[in-house]
Amino acid sequence: MSMYNPRVEQHQFGFGKNHQELAQFLEGHINRIANGRIRDLRVDYSDERIVLQGRSRTYHAKQLAHQAVLDLTDGHPLLANQIVVS
Repeated sequence: MSMYNPRVEQHQFGFGKNHQELAQFLEGHINRIANGRIRDLRVDYSDERIVLQGRSRTYHAKQLAHQAVLDLTDGHPLLANQIVVS
């Protein structure tokens, strides 16, 4: 049984990928970390910023999504978390 290792994902992030592939990679990572608790998740990735969009029932899930991105991007300076909690 293999264990999840976030360091492996961090090492793989960004190597030879375009912006769309990076956005999909981040979406998958967020879904794993937040256990699918972000509905309608969408990540827009560009050189200038990363935007998280979607809906969550709790602020905790929103925070998990935010931290998941920060962990992979070494604290990307322009991360906009527009996930709505309702």
